[in-house]
Amino acid sequence: QLDDLSRNGPNYIRPNQTYVYSHKYRQKRVEQEYNRMLDVSVPYLVRVHYMSNTSTIIKTFSQELATCLYERYMVPISYLHIDRARQELKLVKSIQHLLNKSKYTLRVTDKSGIFHIGRAIDYEHKGEAYRQKTRAYVELESDPLWTVFDKVIHLLNDLRSKKHILAWQHEKMMPKRDKVALAYLYFIPKPHKEGTPLRPIVSSMKTPTTGISKFLDQLLRPLFDKHVRSTTIIDNVDLIHRLEAYV
Repeated sequence: QLDDLSRNGPNYIRPNQTYVYSHKYRQKRVEQEYNRMLDVSVPYLVRVHYMSNTSTIIKTFSQELATCLYERYMVPISYLHIDRARQELKLVKSIQHLLNKSKYTLRVTDKSGIFHIGRAIDYEHKGEAYRQKTRAYVELESDPLWTVFDKVIHLLNDLRSKKHILAWQHEKMMPKRDKVALAYLYFIPKPHKEGTPLRPIVSSMKTPTTGISKFLDQLLRPLFDKHVRSTTIIDNVDLIHRLEAYV
């Protein structure tokens, strides 16, 4: 099991994962993936390339996407590939069982892109030490998710009733009850440093305010790029490109 983790690493994707599930489940998965991709692609084509929702290009894209997903999920594969999918699923479940039984945790490292196995209690102690040292985070005594959710709903409805925003803007920013989640703090290890310190990360992709944040970003991003982008370095890759252009 350790050899498998070391050999494949975090970037390994088990082939034919869905073939260990029922035909009904795979069909549902195709529909979910199809709708998810269209929900992202079609608005982009309409907004950026000024296409109509009923254009021939979008219809063709939708048909080819459906065909591609069907071929990936539903077309029969050989017994050899099915057996491999089952064996790898069995291996994954075995690793999960051992980690839970031994109270160890598996994490992807900060920079080296490999797996790190550590004791769960060590993660808890280091996380608590970080919170005590920085005083940047506190542990909540209760879950405020639905309080925040209701406030966002009330705010958007109020803005819409006063005609400060349009119907499509209201819909775009409105959070979905079945898709929201509270932001949370987690840590990933940095084994390349002495003592394996932890890097804090806040996950807030599904908060009730995410729709508002994304909409404001779409409005302000062009203005930002126009006036500030030339003097802003986004990441290491961007820095290298800037240096290459400068040299």
